Amino acid sequence: MTRPRWPLFPLTVCLALTACSPGGGEGATRLSTPPPKTTALAVRTVRAQEGELTVVRTVAATLEAGRDSNVAAQAGGTVTRVLVAEGERVTTGQPVVQLDDTGARQALTSARLALQQAELSLRQAREAVQAARPALEAGVRAAELGLRRAREEARNAQKRYDDGQLPEAALLAAQAGEAQAESALAQARNALAQNGRAGAGSPEALELSVQSARAGVTQAETALERTVVRAPFAGVVVSVGTEVGEAVGQGSPVFRLVETGEVRARFNVTPADAAALAPGTRLNLDAGGQTYVAAVQRLSGVAGADRLVPVTARVEGGAALPVGGAAQVRYRAAVGGGVLVPSAALSVEGGESAVYVVGDGVARRVPVRVEAEARGQVAVRGLDAGARVVTPVPGGLQDGARVRVAGGGS
Repeated sequence: MTRPRWPLFPLTVCLALTACSPGGGEGATRLSTPPPKTTALAVRTVRAQEGELTVVRTVAATLEAGRDSNVAAQAGGTVTRVLVAEGERVTTGQPVVQLDDTGARQALTSARLALQQAELSLRQAREAVQAARPALEAGVRAAELGLRRAREEARNAQKRYDDGQLPEAALLAAQAGEAQAESALAQARNALAQNGRAGAGSPEALELSVQSARAGVTQAETALERTVVRAPFAGVVVSVGTEVGEAVGQGSPVFRLVETGEVRARFNVTPADAAALAPGTRLNLDAGGQTYVAAVQRLSGVAGADRLVPVTARVEGGAALPVGGAAQVRYRAAVGGGVLVPSAALSVEGGESAVYVVGDGVARRVPVRVEAEARGQVAVRGLDAGARVVTPVPGGLQDGARVRVAGGGS
């Protein structure tokens, strides 16, 4: 006889109800879902600091001599000799080019002869004055004696006339003799005073002639000196721009002279960088495989057509560097200031720059304005110095997220 099969449904339901009942046992506890937990994101931080952001710039420079001059002729003429070869060193005042000086020498000879003639005429005039003086002085003495006698005779005549012993005509004749004696003395004295002072042959006039002749000699000597083109300073004759037999005009360049004792570097910078390159500022200069120190000497302060400011710097110990060679100048320039943070700390969302600042275990997003960026740092505004800034910013970091500073954060 077959045993009947009981349905399993009531047992399944019973087990399900037991599992769901509050008093379900130990097995029921293991099957319940625990509440979710919030995990803090590990980040690293740095302290934001106030400062100025600088950058090292490198610009091309040209090496120049301390003095570089295209020496010009001070007079026109034909070149008769070139006394120095290109590349030769010369001293101050050393002749380099000789122009034809025939005319200048003749003019100097004539001027010297004219001076000698003028001096001779002056000497003769002075001798004549000295020779005439004794006679003129004797004439004055004789006239003085004659006047004394005439006055004495006039007084006696007046006394005798008053006594009735002399007629009036004799008195008048004695008085006329006194007047003539006075006139003769005046003439003698005037002749002595005018001795050698009147006329073109007087010593005074001839002295002016001598002075004029001396000026003519000086002018002729200067003209002769200008036929020699000399080195205005010690240096090396880089090039000679004329040849023997060639005519040069006054003011025409004849040779180029450079002073090799000092080398300068010339370069251009932006107006913003020029503000930081005051005279005396020290720079680094790379040339010929070596690094030199250069000091700014001058800068124009006015940008040229290329909107760059020319700067000249003296190269210390660079006397052996080739004039006209190329070099590289390195200097540090400020690009902006503010609160400095690493570039990796900057987050840009929706066109707005921001950083994340950690405080009390929470990251807060702080919008900032970027002033400058260089060398892995950013200068920003809108952030307090000393703030702990997250860097680098991990992906998915949100404003208000809980964080914990990992080891190594400052």
